[in-house]
Amino acid sequence: MERSDIKSPNHFLTIELSSEIYASLLAKVENTGKTESELVMQGLQHILNEDFEEERFSALEMALEQKLRQYVEKLLEERISSTATVERFTKDERHTNFDADRNPQNQQNSMPIPTIRPLQIGDRVLILEPDSPYYMAKLLVTKTSLIRATVETDTGEKTFLKRDLRFVESQSEI
Repeated sequence: MERSDIKSPNHFLTIELSSEIYASLLAKVENTGKTESELVMQGLQHILNEDFEEERFSALEMALEQKLRQYVEKLLEERISSTATVERFTKDERHTNFDADRNPQNQQNSMPIPTIRPLQIGDRVLILEPDSPYYMAKLLVTKTSLIRATVETDTGEKTFLKRDLRFVESQSEI
């Protein structure tokens, strides 16, 4: 490998490549239309900027989490508004036809829909044991995020996916 003067704005570098790597480089040159030098510089920049990649991935993860949160909130708002519409419709229907309320199908339509709320700090949950249909003891939630919750156990704090948790009671019910 030969080196040029470090103080010049551009540097000339000669490297020795194996025939397999050079063949891959030539194939990439044909596909992209770039020169060998441009592709080698792009590869070096990629290797030298690995920290930048981690920052980019964390920013991307935060943006995706924010979009997912907005999407879930939008779905909840739509569900709440559609529930209110159904309730108004069933109230109007009851006033117009009292005999229809005795029909079991109409009673099922007017059954209340359970309230869904996000898991909060202070809630008590049961944790699904791995590879088992049984739950562990009631544990207190100490931290929450979009898809994970941290609970206080005898051995310290542990983080679980929310799908593996079963809500038992909230802090206000205790």
